[in-house]
Amino acid sequence: MEALNLFKQTNFSNTIWWRVNNDIRGYKNETGNELVTEIIKNRLFRIIETNLIQKNWHNKHRIFIQCFEDGYICWVNINDLVIEKYETITNRLFLNDETSIQEQTPKILDWIKKQFRKSNFYLWGGTAGPNYDCSGLIQTAFLKSNIFIPRDSFQMKKFCEHLFNFPEDISVLKMGDILFFGENKKCNHVGIYYSKGKYFHSSGKDNGRNGIALESILDLEDSDRISRYYRSRLISAGRVTRSYLWNKTIR
Repeated sequence: MEALNLFKQTNFSNTIWWRVNNDIRGYKNETGNELVTEIIKNRLFRIIETNLIQKNWHNKHRIFIQCFEDGYICWVNINDLVIEKYETITNRLFLNDETSIQEQTPKILDWIKKQFRKSNFYLWGGTAGPNYDCSGLIQTAFLKSNIFIPRDSFQMKKFCEHLFNFPEDISVLKMGDILFFGENKKCNHVGIYYSKGKYFHSSGKDNGRNGIALESILDLEDSDRISRYYRSRLISAGRVTRSYLWNKTIR
């Protein structure tokens, strides 16, 4: 049954959660093509737009939603949705203790290494692959292990357990720790620590690799312009010790 008919049957309830059975795109506005995220198969969402019963559906093509796993809100094309009603929300959907999360770290990095080896380019809003933005790569890597973290880099910085500000002795870093980059302590880029001073990230064309790369935070003799650029923008390091709870609204 078409998504719109399912929504109408439930009077566009904002308490019902729906599971997507296909990858869909999330947009910044009701009109326009500015991508802000991608919502991969099996994720959950609910409708948060109001007064939908009275809307003229001949002219309306998008609906305003909130995702379960990160609280993120965006617009999606109704005709792109292949959905089913999700009956019960439980804490079993995600890992929420530090020990269990740390046990998943090797799996998370193995998944990122596989994405690194694929042909890819940087895509603003990309989370479905093979093309990712910086935070989309990391969020999806954790999501694959049932660990929910926020969507955007500055949100991740607030969410993670703070470890230290740069410059600092990096010997305390563990595989899977999150590195935050930006200017004037304002985060706008994120990477994930691998080992021996190296980290993975997805960077754009301007001052970046236009895709997923393995970079070093060490001041090496053979460092190129891009490595130096990102090293100069390091702000802090953090660690994922819990899962994000859905009832937070972030954009």
